Amino acid sequence: MRFLIASVVKDLKWRLADPMALALWVGIPLIIGTLVGLATGGGGGSGTLKAKLLVVDQDETLAAQLLMGAFSQGQLAEMFDVEEVDLASGEIRMDNGDASAMLVIPADLATAVLSEEPAVLRLVTNPAQRILPGIVEQVLEVLVEGTFYLQRLFGEQLRMMTEELPQGESMPGDAAVADIATQINRAMSGLEGTLFPPVILLETVVDRPETEAFNFALLFFPGMMFMSLIFVAQGLSEDLWNERKQGTLRRVAVSPAPLAVFLGGKVLTAAVLMAGASLVGMLLAVVLIDVELSRLPLAVAWSTLGGLSMLCMFMLLQLLATSQRGGGLLVSVVMFPLLMIGGSFFPSEAMPGWMAMIGGWTPNGLTVEQLKMVMAFDYQWGELGRSAAALAVGAAALVSLVWWRLRTFAVQ
Repeated sequence: MRFLIASVVKDLKWRLADPMALALWVGIPLIIGTLVGLATGGGGGSGTLKAKLLVVDQDETLAAQLLMGAFSQGQLAEMFDVEEVDLASGEIRMDNGDASAMLVIPADLATAVLSEEPAVLRLVTNPAQRILPGIVEQVLEVLVEGTFYLQRLFGEQLRMMTEELPQGESMPGDAAVADIATQINRAMSGLEGTLFPPVILLETVVDRPETEAFNFALLFFPGMMFMSLIFVAQGLSEDLWNERKQGTLRRVAVSPAPLAVFLGGKVLTAAVLMAGASLVGMLLAVVLIDVELSRLPLAVAWSTLGGLSMLCMFMLLQLLATSQRGGGLLVSVVMFPLLMIGGSFFPSEAMPGWMAMIGGWTPNGLTVEQLKMVMAFDYQWGELGRSAAALAVGAAALVSLVWWRLRTFAVQ
């Protein structure tokens, strides 16, 4: 135990002797978290997911106004910023990437809806964005689907409205209006028992108050914060090469002190440093993106466990290389693809399904996804425990391989 404590103290003093590197590791979550908070609105989680939608109204009828107004009703108003533009300026702004999508309403929309004839709604999306244009497209599909069922229910009455007026009359007569109203009333009566009351009732449970805006930063922050721990793991994994160059490993290998205890000191030192970096990042999340303070201890513990699993992997890769430079290159070759598919560069919600599925099976991807739940949502202790067990077993297996390779590595 004395040798273990001495090893930890030595490594901590070694790291504290290089404050610039330590400040860089701790500063990564500070810089990234500040940028995320500012980019998404800052100030206690005011950032929201909002799509900029340009609308070109070539119809200029009530039908077109109802279509545009649908994007500004209820909760949709919090998700869309609708602006009416002309076609030329809209195309220029889309070319410049100033909007998520542009909707062109054709001149014959009202006539087509009333007469149940084809009409083409042209939707131009921004290829530089993935999530927001998809939301616009889905909402538009729902509106088109709703129009289809409206025609199924009241198609005959709508067509009666489009019939030509008798010659010399500018407004439909009282009899015609009464006939249309009667037909609509009969159609509504026929829906009794199906829609009034509805056959199917949908009950929903809101996890947070309806007035609370979704914090988009919570999708990005966990991945970027864990990226800093991966950088810490990358730097600490080179310690074994430094110990070998200084002759420390050879002296430990021929001393009565077990080499496994020396390796355990490295892991414990890494745990202390990663817990410190995680604490800084989580405190920043509490301030900038309104994460509950009560979630901080579990988030720090979980991040530290995930970071240690990455350290064990990187140490094994270092020991498999034939030189320190080769070890650093091998770690980088493995690290950056893991960062890409593991949700550190962009959240899994923005990835293709197959990539998100693969990323969820990586150590960093598993850690990031559970960290999101711990930071912002209702996590499940059972699922979190299974994930923790998977990371712990994997880390233990990797440490065993590192210890097995270290015995030869120390005396080479």
